[in-house]
Amino acid sequence: MMKKLAALIFGSVLMTGCATTQNVENVSTVGLLICKPNELCPIVTVSWNESHKDLLKLRVSLNSTKTQYDIQKVIFDNGQQSYSFSPVGKTEQDFVLGNYRSRNSIITPINLMNNLRGSDQILMNIYTDKGVISRYVYKDGQEALIYKEFKSVYK
Repeated sequence: MMKKLAALIFGSVLMTGCATTQNVENVSTVGLLICKPNELCPIVTVSWNESHKDLLKLRVSLNSTKTQYDIQKVIFDNGQQSYSFSPVGKTEQDFVLGNYRSRNSIITPINLMNNLRGSDQILMNIYTDKGVISRYVYKDGQEALIYKEFKSVYK
């Protein structure tokens, strides 16, 4: 069920159009966090700029049929440490094919997930004007796609 949901969401994102700037940023991955069925599942795109390889840009997208969100900050937490990041700009809002899309980006150090290792879980808390959306990046051995990408980047 989860794989079908992930494939459906990913397919929807591809069909609605994702744009990248060539030669300025290299998009590494687009992935979902660990979500339960019927939960709003943030889509995270990880990219970097060739001139600043020590930093990663994370674009967080919240797609909902009912709600627009203003993304105000993102906190990564493993129960022992937490790292807070403010968005780089104003949340972008679209209404495409009956869905509200709310997107914003944060800049993180490339070693963020490495710094959070050593715990059974890593949580990504997305603070919005409608409350906090908390989803796991890593939990009890299960890795979200974004976690796998971070691991491959800082080998």
